Amino acid sequence: MKGQGTRDRVETATRKGGEFFWRKAVIGLDPAVAIVFIVVGLPVAGGLALAAFSEYLKHRRQIATLQGASDKREIEQLRERVRELEQRVETLEAIVTSPEFQIFRERMRQIRVEAEKALPSTQQPSTLPFPQDTEKQTQRS
Repeated sequence: MKGQGTRDRVETATRKGGEFFWRKAVIGLDPAVAIVFIVVGLPVAGGLALAAFSEYLKHRRQIATLQGASDKREIEQLRERVRELEQRVETLEAIVTSPEFQIFRERMRQIRVEAEKALPSTQQPSTLPFPQDTEKQTQRS
């Protein structure tokens, strides 16, 4: 077992009160050195781990703040787009429900009826100007 280096497990026996106590040390460390390592090394390692974790949390907060700012801008853009679309719908509703538009539709129907009368009965117009007119056309057929 000689010559295997410092990786061997070292066992030492001490005598206290007439009994042997076995001490096992890893890598041949003296028990005093191991105690100093535990007393000093572990708190230092824990402090470093805590500092690293706090930096990680700080970084995550910064990312969340930046994402929140871009989300706020995007939400504001979407709200503006909704306002624009609502205005467009209101304008279209005003046009469709206006008396002038109703007069225009009636005049277009009259023109179409006159055009149908002028055409021979075998020919039908290929397109009708309004969707409601297509329903009436299918009802006639």
